[in-house]
Amino acid sequence: MNKRKQSAKTQTQTKRRGGDPIPWKYCLLTLCCGLLLVVGFFFAARSHFSSIDFGIKNSRLRKQIDELEGDKRRLILSKEIALSPAEIKKAAKKIGLTEMNASNIEVYRPNPNAVKEKPKVIEKPKLEFLNKPEEVKKEVKKSEDKPEKKAPDAKDKPERTKVQLAKK
Repeated sequence: MNKRKQSAKTQTQTKRRGGDPIPWKYCLLTLCCGLLLVVGFFFAARSHFSSIDFGIKNSRLRKQIDELEGDKRRLILSKEIALSPAEIKKAAKKIGLTEMNASNIEVYRPNPNAVKEKPKVIEKPKLEFLNKPEEVKKEVKKSEDKPEKKAPDAKDKPERTKVQLAKK
């Protein structure tokens, strides 16, 4: 076996490759890329499962809409049946109402000889509240001392024309 002589340049390169560690910048860059990849997978999984959840909820709501539309149709039909004239007559008979015919109608005719009475108006007495008994005595004396003044009647006043009233 012949040993070849290696140049000094190649000897230094082989020594560096074997014993020299990887620079810390490359380790940090690889770690960041791996972390970014893992975080991306988590976000993708999260969005995937949330879309499946929304799909399930959507299908439930569609089923519920179909059921409610069916109920609505049934209720409209039952309303139409209940408002039919035949059903109304049956319900009225159950309550006790009778069908109106010309034979069972009574006409009310008031008696022309009856005297109409006027409604009575009840006047409430005025209540006066006096604080002291002396005031009561004064009020009684004043009413006894003074003669009652009569208000002038409309007949006593002379009639005035519109021109005279306008001048005032």
